[in-house]
Amino acid sequence: MSPKANLQVGQTYTHDFICKTFGGDAKGGSYLPQSAQTILCGCFTTALNPEAPECILVGNGPKIIAKAEKLAAQGGAIPVFLKAGTNQWVYRGKFELQSFSKNPDDFEAKAVAADRNDVAAVLFFRRIEG
Repeated sequence: MSPKANLQVGQTYTHDFICKTFGGDAKGGSYLPQSAQTILCGCFTTALNPEAPECILVGNGPKIIAKAEKLAAQGGAIPVFLKAGTNQWVYRGKFELQSFSKNPDDFEAKAVAADRNDVAAVLFFRRIEG
């Protein structure tokens, strides 16, 4: 991993900057960029995740679920960015994964509120820095 820039909470960064700073799948547009077997940061949209960054609804695609499972196995905290516009990502701080669940009881109401019918799991985070 490259040395981290001095990120400022509330500051907007480009996707290119995030990829250069943290590494990971620059062209994949992944919500959880990774390098080798490590999830490096989270890039979430409030359009799909109205309660982001504390609650992330995980879509039902195999690669999407696999990324969430990888983060759950990894544990710990990651820097989190929320999409503010085209190629504009606002840094929200470091967030620690609290839990990952595939139990519909944990996300069904949130999925309905977000008008999503593709949710297969949920990630719950807690801010630890920023």
